[in-house]
Amino acid sequence: MQDRSLAVIASLALAVVVSASPAAAQQTPPAAPEAAAPAAAAPPRKDPSGHTGISPYTEQILKGNASFVARDIPGAIAAFQEAIKQDPSKMLGFYRLGEAMLESGNAAEAETAWTTALGKKGTEELQAKVLFCLADLRERQKNWQVAREAWGAYAAYLTSNPKAGGYPATATERQKQIDRRVKDEKDYATVKERIVQREAERQKEAEENAKKDKLNR
Repeated sequence: MQDRSLAVIASLALAVVVSASPAAAQQTPPAAPEAAAPAAAAPPRKDPSGHTGISPYTEQILKGNASFVARDIPGAIAAFQEAIKQDPSKMLGFYRLGEAMLESGNAAEAETAWTTALGKKGTEELQAKVLFCLADLRERQKNWQVAREAWGAYAAYLTSNPKAGGYPATATERQKQIDRRVKDEKDYATVKERIVQREAERQKEAEENAKKDKLNR
């Protein structure tokens, strides 16, 4: 009877050992399914008319803006010129081309672009910006009378189109500065003429004194 009890206890102990064996303890749960890879971003929808997606014109404008900010001025000029080819009826391309041309040091091409822009389609605000740029450029060129008239045209446009925003006080102040500059230049020209005249008189007097000295020897 005692031997049977010991056999039962031994079999129970063996079962416990088997159930606690390393193999049983190291069983891993089934792997979780991998997360799905994020879907690639869909490219922007394109529409030549620009109603349901980005148009080629707008695409080139954005490309030019990015190049301008990155100081890639030749790249900006090329992009704005391409935008104009896509739609030559819009003002924005010419306006931005003028800015890029001026940044490149080509003031003549900037003036051409902005002058052309005035005959194109654009918002009142954009029209005011083009007028401002032209007036500022002509002042830089020291073409005082033309610059003064350009600031007058800018101020008149703002008066007729209040929604355009702009800075009418700036136009008035710049005209005053031009008037002062013109006056200063006139005054300086008068002074310079007097200096030249006095120098000529001194030279003549010196020559006459030299002749007298020669005769007296």
